[in-house]
Amino acid sequence: MSNIAFPADHSDFDGPEDRRMQYISALTELTSEDARHVTTYVTVSLTAILITLTQLPFERLLSMPLAIRTVLVVGIVVALSGSALFFRYVQGVHRARIAITRCLASGNARHAYELWTGQQGVWAKGGKVYTWGTRLTLCGHTLVAFTVAYLLLRGK
Repeated sequence: MSNIAFPADHSDFDGPEDRRMQYISALTELTSEDARHVTTYVTVSLTAILITLTQLPFERLLSMPLAIRTVLVVGIVVALSGSALFFRYVQGVHRARIAITRCLASGNARHAYELWTGQQGVWAKGGKVYTWGTRLTLCGHTLVAFTVAYLLLRGK
Protein backbone atom coordinates (compact mmCIF):
# COMPACT_ATOMS: atom_id res chain seq x y z
CA MET A 1 0.00 0.00 0.00
CA SER A 2 1.52 3.30 -1.05
CA ASN A 3 1.32 6.48 0.95
CA ILE A 4 -0.37 9.40 -0.70
CA ALA A 5 1.37 12.69 0.03
CA PHE A 6 -0.18 16.13 -0.15
CA PRO A 7 1.61 19.48 0.06
CA ALA A 8 1.87 20.62 3.68
CA ASP A 9 1.02 24.20 2.67
CA HIS A 10 -2.21 23.13 0.90
CA SER A 11 -0.98 24.73 -2.31
CA ASP A 12 -2.94 22.10 -4.22
CA PHE A 13 -6.07 24.11 -3.36
CA ASP A 14 -4.76 26.99 -5.48
CA GLY A 15 -5.22 25.12 -8.75
CA PRO A 16 -7.60 25.93 -11.60
CA GLU A 17 -11.09 27.06 -10.64
CA ASP A 18 -12.83 24.07 -12.24
CA ARG A 19 -10.76 21.66 -10.14
CA ARG A 20 -11.48 23.60 -6.96
CA MET A 21 -15.19 23.48 -7.80
CA GLN A 22 -14.98 19.74 -8.45
CA TYR A 23 -13.26 19.26 -5.10
CA ILE A 24 -15.90 21.25 -3.24
CA SER A 25 -18.68 19.35 -5.01
CA ALA A 26 -17.07 16.01 -4.17
CA LEU A 27 -16.65 17.09 -0.55
CA THR A 28 -20.35 18.00 -0.42
CA GLU A 29 -21.22 14.53 -1.71
CA LEU A 30 -18.90 12.99 0.90
CA THR A 31 -20.68 14.81 3.71
CA SER A 32 -24.01 13.61 2.35
CA GLU A 33 -22.79 10.00 2.30
CA ASP A 34 -21.44 10.32 5.84
CA ALA A 35 -24.79 11.60 7.10
CA ARG A 36 -26.63 8.86 5.21
CA HIS A 37 -24.49 6.12 6.76
CA VAL A 38 -24.89 7.42 10.29
CA THR A 39 -28.64 7.84 9.76
CA THR A 40 -28.74 4.20 8.70
CA TYR A 41 -27.05 3.23 11.99
CA VAL A 42 -29.76 5.08 13.90
CA THR A 43 -32.53 3.50 11.83
CA VAL A 44 -31.18 -0.02 12.35
CA SER A 45 -30.70 0.61 16.06
CA LEU A 46 -34.22 1.93 16.60
CA THR A 47 -35.72 -0.82 14.44
CA ALA A 48 -33.94 -3.50 16.45
CA ILE A 49 -35.27 -2.04 19.69
CA LEU A 50 -38.82 -1.82 18.32
CA ILE A 51 -38.73 -5.37 16.97
CA THR A 52 -37.42 -6.66 20.29
CA LEU A 53 -40.11 -4.88 22.28
CA THR A 54 -42.99 -5.80 19.98
CA GLN A 55 -42.04 -9.45 19.43
CA LEU A 56 -41.21 -10.51 22.98
CA PRO A 57 -44.22 -11.84 24.87
CA PHE A 58 -45.07 -9.22 27.48
CA GLU A 59 -46.11 -11.82 30.09
CA ARG A 60 -42.71 -13.53 29.75
CA LEU A 61 -40.95 -10.19 30.19
CA LEU A 62 -42.89 -9.53 33.39
CA SER A 63 -42.07 -12.99 34.73
CA MET A 64 -38.33 -12.42 34.40
CA PRO A 65 -36.33 -11.56 37.51
CA LEU A 66 -36.10 -7.85 38.32
CA ALA A 67 -32.36 -7.81 37.56
CA ILE A 68 -32.94 -9.08 34.00
CA ARG A 69 -35.79 -6.63 33.39
CA THR A 70 -33.52 -3.86 34.65
CA VAL A 71 -30.81 -4.95 32.20
CA LEU A 72 -33.37 -4.73 29.38
CA VAL A 73 -34.50 -1.24 30.36
CA VAL A 74 -30.93 -0.01 30.84
CA GLY A 75 -29.96 -1.52 27.46
CA ILE A 76 -32.81 0.27 25.72
CA VAL A 77 -31.97 3.59 27.38
CA VAL A 78 -28.26 3.25 26.55
CA ALA A 79 -29.00 2.32 22.91
CA LEU A 80 -31.40 5.26 22.59
CA SER A 81 -28.71 7.55 24.04
CA GLY A 82 -26.29 6.30 21.38
CA SER A 83 -28.88 7.07 18.71
CA ALA A 84 -29.34 10.57 20.14
CA LEU A 85 -25.58 11.17 19.93
CA PHE A 86 -25.54 9.93 16.34
CA PHE A 87 -28.36 12.35 15.56
CA ARG A 88 -26.32 15.18 17.10
CA TYR A 89 -23.34 14.21 14.92
CA VAL A 90 -25.52 14.21 11.79
CA GLN A 91 -26.72 17.71 12.69
CA GLY A 92 -23.08 18.86 12.71
CA VAL A 93 -22.46 17.19 9.37
CA HIS A 94 -25.54 18.92 7.95
CA ARG A 95 -24.36 22.35 9.12
CA ALA A 96 -20.91 21.70 7.66
CA ARG A 97 -22.44 20.63 4.36
CA ILE A 98 -24.35 23.90 4.15
CA ALA A 99 -21.14 25.84 4.82
CA ILE A 100 -19.12 23.75 2.36
CA THR A 101 -21.77 24.27 -0.33
CA ARG A 102 -21.46 28.01 0.24
CA CYS A 103 -17.78 27.70 -0.70
CA LEU A 104 -18.92 26.95 -4.25
CA ALA A 105 -19.83 30.63 -4.61
CA SER A 106 -16.24 31.70 -4.04
CA GLY A 107 -14.41 28.59 -5.22
CA ASN A 108 -12.57 28.54 -1.89
CA ALA A 109 -11.50 24.89 -1.70
CA ARG A 110 -9.13 25.58 1.18
CA HIS A 111 -11.97 26.84 3.38
CA ALA A 112 -14.14 23.86 2.37
CA TYR A 113 -11.31 21.54 3.43
CA GLU A 114 -11.01 23.31 6.78
CA LEU A 115 -14.76 23.04 7.39
CA TRP A 116 -14.58 19.28 6.97
CA THR A 117 -11.18 18.24 8.32
CA GLY A 118 -9.63 21.31 9.92
CA GLN A 119 -9.32 22.21 13.59
CA GLN A 120 -12.93 23.46 13.59
CA GLY A 121 -14.08 20.73 11.19
CA VAL A 122 -16.75 18.12 11.66
CA TRP A 123 -14.54 15.41 13.09
CA ALA A 124 -12.65 17.79 15.37
CA LYS A 125 -15.96 19.03 16.82
CA GLY A 126 -18.05 15.88 16.58
CA GLY A 127 -15.59 12.99 16.66
CA LYS A 128 -16.16 12.26 20.34
CA VAL A 129 -19.92 12.45 19.88
CA TYR A 130 -19.70 9.92 17.04
CA THR A 131 -17.38 7.63 19.02
CA TRP A 132 -19.62 7.70 22.09
CA GLY A 133 -22.67 7.16 19.91
CA THR A 134 -21.04 3.99 18.59
CA ARG A 135 -20.03 2.80 22.04
CA LEU A 136 -23.41 3.43 23.62
CA THR A 137 -25.31 1.86 20.75
CA LEU A 138 -23.19 -1.29 20.88
CA CYS A 139 -23.36 -1.53 24.68
CA GLY A 140 -27.12 -0.97 24.69
CA HIS A 141 -27.76 -3.62 22.06
CA THR A 142 -25.48 -6.04 23.88
CA LEU A 143 -27.60 -5.63 27.02
CA VAL A 144 -30.82 -6.09 25.04
CA ALA A 145 -29.34 -9.19 23.35
CA PHE A 146 -28.44 -10.56 26.79
CA THR A 147 -32.08 -10.23 27.84
CA VAL A 148 -33.33 -11.95 24.67
CA ALA A 149 -30.76 -14.73 25.16
CA TYR A 150 -31.96 -15.16 28.75
CA LEU A 151 -35.55 -15.54 27.52
CA LEU A 152 -34.55 -18.05 24.85
CA LEU A 153 -32.34 -20.12 27.14
CA ARG A 154 -34.80 -20.06 30.01
CA GLY A 155 -37.49 -21.83 28.02
CA LYS A 156 -41.12 -22.15 29.13
